[in-house]
Amino acid sequence: MPGCTEEALHKAPKDRSLQEYYWFCPAHIQEYNKAWDFFDGMPPEEVEKQILKSVYGDRPTWRYDAFAAAEKILRQKAKSIMDDEDIEEMKRREQQRRMRNFEHTPEGEALRIMELTPPVDLSAIKTRYKILAKRYHPDHNRDDPGAEEMLKRVNMAYTILKIAYQKYEENIEKQNV
Repeated sequence: MPGCTEEALHKAPKDRSLQEYYWFCPAHIQEYNKAWDFFDGMPPEEVEKQILKSVYGDRPTWRYDAFAAAEKILRQKAKSIMDDEDIEEMKRREQQRRMRNFEHTPEGEALRIMELTPPVDLSAIKTRYKILAKRYHPDHNRDDPGAEEMLKRVNMAYTILKIAYQKYEENIEKQNV
């Protein structure tokens, strides 16, 4: 500050660009900081952006969970290659991983109800459906109230698998075009 005789050891920004600075003594830096308003003249949307950026240390962010699974799989594959793991064992573990993810889908539940294991084609689904429909049909199970409920579940499972298989065939056709 003009007229101040104390040593100016503290810098303070001249503006928001933070490219140029003033230098102040301890007493005057406090005065300047009290009057400094980084957001002065900034549109409200920009103020909001700055506040959000400051929460993360003004660094780029990304969702960790989106990359965590991929990172784990890549590390396992790299390790197996470096350890000279059997390729068939790698394929088997990959199939198991896919099955674990598949178990909790409507298609996975439908396969369980139909007592099928992938891979299956439409003819296998239809054949199994005919067997189970006969097994649980109310005409053959008059004394079993659970049979009718099971037939409903088999019908639903068949519908789910038939639709899934049709979508699969459509996707294959699109890829071949």
